Amino acid sequence: MIKYLKSLNLILLVGIMTGQTAESLFEKGVVAYDAGEYNQAETLFQQVVSKDDMNAPAHFYIAQLMFRWGKMDETQHHMLQAIESDPKNQEYRDEFDRLKEINTLMGDGARSMSGQRFDEAFETYRIVLEKVPFYGEAAYSMGLAKFRAKNFDEAVIHFQKALEINPDHENARAALTNVAKKTFNEGNTAYKRRNLEEAISKYEAVLSIDGQFYQAYYQLGVIKTKMQNISGAISSYEKALEINPDFYKGWFALGIAKNRANDSEGAFLAFQKTVDVHPGYAKAYAEMGKIHLDNKAYSEAEDILKTAIQVNPKYAKSYELLGIIYIEQDLIDEAITNLELSATFKPKNAMVWYRLAQTYNKLADCENAIRCAREATDRKKSFGGGWVELGIAEWCGGRGSKTAALNALEKARNDRTWRKMAEYEMDKVKNPEKYID
Repeated sequence: MIKYLKSLNLILLVGIMTGQTAESLFEKGVVAYDAGEYNQAETLFQQVVSKDDMNAPAHFYIAQLMFRWGKMDETQHHMLQAIESDPKNQEYRDEFDRLKEINTLMGDGARSMSGQRFDEAFETYRIVLEKVPFYGEAAYSMGLAKFRAKNFDEAVIHFQKALEINPDHENARAALTNVAKKTFNEGNTAYKRRNLEEAISKYEAVLSIDGQFYQAYYQLGVIKTKMQNISGAISSYEKALEINPDFYKGWFALGIAKNRANDSEGAFLAFQKTVDVHPGYAKAYAEMGKIHLDNKAYSEAEDILKTAIQVNPKYAKSYELLGIIYIEQDLIDEAITNLELSATFKPKNAMVWYRLAQTYNKLADCENAIRCAREATDRKKSFGGGWVELGIAEWCGGRGSKTAALNALEKARNDRTWRKMAEYEMDKVKNPEKYID
C-alpha cells in the first residue's frame, strides 16, 4: 500500500506537542494498517485527524479503509480532504480519479444486475476486483451475481472472499447465511423423503459454507443414529453443542445416543445438561428416571419422575415409568393409577395397555384385564403379549369363555417370542385339572 510518510513533516507545523502526538499516532496507524489490523488502524488515523484535520496522509488512509469497507460516501469525503490539505499531491488526485472509475464500473454492474444480465454484471465486478484486490464490495457483488443466476456454489466462493477481505462485511455474511439456510432446507427435504445420502451431502455442504451452523451437525447426528452409526452420531451432537452449548435438544439427543452406546453415566450427564438449559423439558427427567429404574434405584427414579410430572403433567412416559416402578415393588394400586394415567395421555401405546392387562390379571379383575388387553391388541395386532393377557382374562381362571380364550391364545402363538407362553396358557385352558393346587 502506498505510504505517504514524506508528508509527516506537515504534522510538525501544527505545534510541538500536538504534532508529535499526531505523528506517533500516525506511525502506529501505518503499522496496524500494514499488519492488516484495519479497525485499529482506523481508530488511530481518526485520532490523528481529530488533532489535525489538515493531515492529508491520515485522510488518505481513512479513505482507503472506507473504500475497503464499501463506504463510498466516506471514501469520497476523506479523499477530498486529503486533496484539499495537500493540493499539489498528484498521487492523491490520481487515486481520486481511480476511485471515480471504480465507482462508475460498480454502477455499470448494478445496472446489469437490474437488467438480469448476471454474467455481464459478474464480469464488470471481476474487473473491479482485479483493479482493486482489497475492495470487498466487488467480491460480494460477484457472489450476488452468481446467486441471482442460481449458481450457489460459486456464489459462496465469492461471498467468502468478500469476508476474507473484510470480515465485517455484513451483507456477505448474511448472504452466506441465506445460502446455508437454503441448503439446510434442501437437506431437510431430502431427509423427509428418506433420501439419507442426499441429506448428508446437503448438511455437509452447509458446514462447508458456515462451519458454525450447529443445526447441520445435529441433523447429521440424527441420520447417523438412524443408520446405527452411534459413535458417529455422538460425535456430531458434540460438535453441535460445542458451537451452541444452550441447544437443549442437542443435549437430549446426545443422552439418547450415549444410552444406546451403553454409556448410562454419560447419558445421565447429558440429560442433566438438558434440564439445566431447559428446566421444563419433561422428556429429559423421564430418561433420567429410566436410568435410575434400570439400576433398581427406585427411590431416586420415583423422585425424578415426579419432577417430570410437575413440569409436564400430561407427559405419558413419566406415568408409565412410575407404573413400572410400582409393579416391580408390588405396589399394585399405585401401579394401576399411574398406568391408567399414561394410557389416558397416550392411548396408542400398546405396551402400557399390556402392562395394565397384566396387572389386572394378577388381581383377577378379568373385566378390566379384557378391556386393557383388547386395547393393546387393537394398537399392535402382532404383539403376542397382548393376546396372551387377553386369553388369560377371557378364561378368567375357569370362570370365563374357553372359546374366546383359546382364540386369543392361538393368535398369540403367531408371535414366536410369545409362542411358548401362549401354548402353556392354552394347556391350562384345555387341561385345567393339571393345574389344580
